[in-house]
Amino acid sequence: RVCVLERYLVPGGSGARYRREGYSFDVGASMIFGLGEGAGYTNLLTRALRLVSKRVESIPDPVQVHYHLPEGLDVQVHREYEEFLRELISKFPHEEKGIRSFYGHCWNVFNALNSMELLSLEDPSYLLAVFALHPLSCLTLLRYIPFNTGGFAREHIRDPALLRFIDIECFIFSVVPAGSTPMINSGMVFCDRHYGGINYPRGGVASMAEALVEGLRERGSVVEFGARVTGVLMEGGEAVGVRMADGREIWGKAVVSNATRWDTFGEKGLVPPEETPELEKRFLKNYVKTPSFVSVHLGVRADAIPADTVVHHVFLEDWKKMECSQDAEGVIFLSIPTVLDPSLAPAGQHIFHVFTPSFIDEWQGLNAAEYAAKKAAFASRLIARLETRFPGLGAAV
Repeated sequence: RVCVLERYLVPGGSGARYRREGYSFDVGASMIFGLGEGAGYTNLLTRALRLVSKRVESIPDPVQVHYHLPEGLDVQVHREYEEFLRELISKFPHEEKGIRSFYGHCWNVFNALNSMELLSLEDPSYLLAVFALHPLSCLTLLRYIPFNTGGFAREHIRDPALLRFIDIECFIFSVVPAGSTPMINSGMVFCDRHYGGINYPRGGVASMAEALVEGLRERGSVVEFGARVTGVLMEGGEAVGVRMADGREIWGKAVVSNATRWDTFGEKGLVPPEETPELEKRFLKNYVKTPSFVSVHLGVRADAIPADTVVHHVFLEDWKKMECSQDAEGVIFLSIPTVLDPSLAPAGQHIFHVFTPSFIDEWQGLNAAEYAAKKAAFASRLIARLETRFPGLGAAV
């Protein structure tokens, strides 16, 4: 039995939904990994649901993402691995050997990860602990742990344009370029999209969290919403419970925090500073926060969307702005989940979820009128940029 304490009012967090005028909008990303049905351990969502005897019907997505990049580079990452390779090689025929070699190494990482229980992707101590059970897989992972993806890619690829493509391949899941993305993380993402695939939960992303809550409660566990934890209770250097905003203290055999590491161990974190482990102090000192996102949720007339449009898109006009996180000038992510599940919108309509990196600092200190004006300006700029692919989009909203 577990006790889940959720500060939000509905399950899911960024995997929740909200409804307006017949639309059901996913709060966060619609590109879902981990719902595959294949053998192995990387289908984490399927396995989590299975633990509470639940299953969510999902719709396979034939294309993970359609890139619209500078210099006219236009690439679709197909679910079928060889189809993706053929498309990428057609753009860079002189790099066929390097492309196959680089992504082949990614499969080495993925196959090793898929053979064992996944507790940590980057912790050598975990790999040593399971070495006796999976010696070859552990040795494989230990080989790749020291590498970042950018450095490893440069061992196989020379074309600067193709290396920039590897950068944005990493950026869309890590929000940093390949040089700051561990090779072990890229191996997981670059291959699971072909192995387990991207699968959209029918009825919306929130159906996964709602099924988990139902399954937990059926087994006697407790799930509370609007439950704010203000601190972690410690005894002898071990977490033994939590303190609630309403004064309650809830004790348990184990405590799992789904807050960020900064909110868990930071200066004003849930764990008292004097109890913060040295490992976490080093993490807080060495790592920088990546930006969050500004999201714009739109209802769009279906006749404004070409018939061959896929669900997920990434737009960038200038490589120098890939890491930009201000004024809606950086990478644009677009998801159109109604391509797969039309039931999410009224007849004849699509959902556009448009989002771009932005730090919260950009929005703090604004009064209500300034906030509304900035929000409108952000939406207008994003729509204007998308009209290069979807002419007349603004008039179709």
